[in-house]
Amino acid sequence: MTSFLKRKFNPESRRRCVLTVCAGILLGASFPPSPLSSLAYIAFIPLFWLIDENKKTASVMRHFYLFLFVFHAATLYWAGGFIPAKDVWMMAAGAALLFIHPVFYLPFLWLSLYVRKNLGRIAGFISFALLWIAFDYLHSLSEYSFPWLSLGNSQAYDVNRIQIAEYTSVCGLSFIIFTCNILAYEVTRNIAFRIWPWNSLKLHTAAGCLLLAYIGPSAYGIIAIKKMQPSTTSAGIERTLNIGVIQPNVDPWEKWGLDQGDRMQSYYEQVSLQAAETQKLAKFNPDLIVWPETAIPFYIFLPRYAELLHYVQAQVDTAGVPVLTGVPTVKYFGSSDAPAASERIGNSDLFFEAYNSVTMFSPKSRPGPVYRKMLLVPFAERVPYADAFSFLIKPLRWNVGISGWGKGTDTVLYTIQSKDSVHVKFAGIICYESAYPDFVRAFVKRGAEFLIIVTNDSWWGRTSGAYQHASFASLRAVETRRWIVQAANGGVSELVDPCGIARSRTKLYSRTSVLMQLHPESEMTFYTKYGDVFAKIFSAAALAFVGAAAGQHIRRKREKR
Repeated sequence: MTSFLKRKFNPESRRRCVLTVCAGILLGASFPPSPLSSLAYIAFIPLFWLIDENKKTASVMRHFYLFLFVFHAATLYWAGGFIPAKDVWMMAAGAALLFIHPVFYLPFLWLSLYVRKNLGRIAGFISFALLWIAFDYLHSLSEYSFPWLSLGNSQAYDVNRIQIAEYTSVCGLSFIIFTCNILAYEVTRNIAFRIWPWNSLKLHTAAGCLLLAYIGPSAYGIIAIKKMQPSTTSAGIERTLNIGVIQPNVDPWEKWGLDQGDRMQSYYEQVSLQAAETQKLAKFNPDLIVWPETAIPFYIFLPRYAELLHYVQAQVDTAGVPVLTGVPTVKYFGSSDAPAASERIGNSDLFFEAYNSVTMFSPKSRPGPVYRKMLLVPFAERVPYADAFSFLIKPLRWNVGISGWGKGTDTVLYTIQSKDSVHVKFAGIICYESAYPDFVRAFVKRGAEFLIIVTNDSWWGRTSGAYQHASFASLRAVETRRWIVQAANGGVSELVDPCGIARSRTKLYSRTSVLMQLHPESEMTFYTKYGDVFAKIFSAAALAFVGAAAGQHIRRKREKR
């Protein structure tokens, strides 16, 4: 046993583990809320060093997993709500995310080793980058999707550098990060081992390309921001909207009436709190007031809550301002058309499904259309492919009753009338949906002139989660060149301009109401028009590398025969 441990944990093995852990820490430390986004441009160097010196695929794959686990732990340590520690199922799900999600990357990284083995080390590093980007893209398409860790998200705070996202979305940022890592590694390796002489054209070319790849996007961003000046255009001045945001800071565990004897009283207190803040903001004559995700934490449109519905509508009538709010809604189905994941009511033939939704209350009018959240957090909000695996819904339902949300099927736009009588369209996006570039793009392509994100973000204590989520708004703003308002229950609420600059931002876990000023935009960016073109190109290139490697592998086998 002692000799086995000595073999497994000899100085060389320990050194490789240190390289792997350092790579994971560097990459994790590049993500918000860390200001050290540039660490992403060197984070893969220790891992590339390990790949070059370790020829055993199984050993490299074990180090890949360790690297990915450290990266996940540094970035997503908050996801299980371990700091508040109020729900054991939430903590179990968070732990599963840290240990299991890294496995999703491994087939793609294994393919890069396969390419390396058949096409050489440089092809291997290039395919590593392309396959990672392909994974980020493909991983955003299924119900198991989790784009939170897309590599380009690490640059959200670097406002100058992210301006290229209006063409490439986050995958372009990921490509630049990998380009810098590969070039920096090659320069470092050649200096360390003196493979190329100091006056070598190859070394100078690699160093020059590295400098251009790192500085070029920032230089472009500085120029792009100066050109835009979104707040000073004549059109913007003529079409200014004032948006009020209420951040009630209600405990998310208490807002659903848990551990409270009188739920109706709790619901009334929450609604009246936000109604009072609405009346205060109404004095400033805003065009719209926004309440956060599930600000109304009950099925207000059911007959049993008619009194509370009347109260909310009366408050909106008095304020004279439309209110967009998060609210749970429910739909009923007969046995013939009920979704597989819906719940039966007693022993009847009636079924229902609940949805995380938004709607708009307008003065002297009926509530507007309901938008039902379409992209749900896997397991936390809905079991992936729940209609196919409906038997899992009940045992996996989270104890606050939100892991069984129904899935919406269509985008919805809302319209308000500005003070100069111009009708302006906007979209209400719910929480996790803001992590999806192509999904947000769909609302803008339909005509949304600004975007609102309603969210809770109060589950995790004073950790990185809320800040990471808020940072996504900067990326979505640049991709679509739209103003974005984020209204969060406990923060972070913010206003982000089309350059991705946060013009206004609230403190975490503070009760406040703020007035934000924005300008509707109608221009369509390249990304809005054409979507994930670059992500598809990079994915196709990754497939081409794998195909070429397979072809070379087959050719060598035939030659041996």
